[in-house]
Amino acid sequence: MGARKGGQGRGGLIGVVVAVLLGIWGLGAVAPGAWADEEEQIHDIGLPLGDAAAIELGKTRFGEKCGGFCHGSGGKGGRGPCLICGRYKHGNKDSDLVRNITNGVTGTPMGAFGSMYSKEEIAAIVVYLRSQQKKKEAGEL
Repeated sequence: MGARKGGQGRGGLIGVVVAVLLGIWGLGAVAPGAWADEEEQIHDIGLPLGDAAAIELGKTRFGEKCGGFCHGSGGKGGRGPCLICGRYKHGNKDSDLVRNITNGVTGTPMGAFGSMYSKEEIAAIVVYLRSQQKKKEAGEL
């Protein structure tokens, strides 16, 4: 099959259709390599990830109310979902986890802990969970 009028063959037409669809879906504006920035998008509020004191505080606070009964030892899951598996039904960003711990999740057994723990303690719980998630991904758990 020969080239179409204007020098555009079938491949050119497909390229135009793909470009139009990407524009409609809002994906055309994504810069090359933007998908690699997913980690930055997840860690959106500047928590002290890797800070040993924050991890230890988070581990302690998580163990007091979250681990044993609901989310299992180290956040691996129990009656409640795994919190170190990297898949969250109510938001994957650090800010989402902070919000869910602070306010609870409506329509689920997840209660609010914002009046029980300070903002720093809730942030430390998220830092602890992220450290456990990193260990799990590395095969250390």
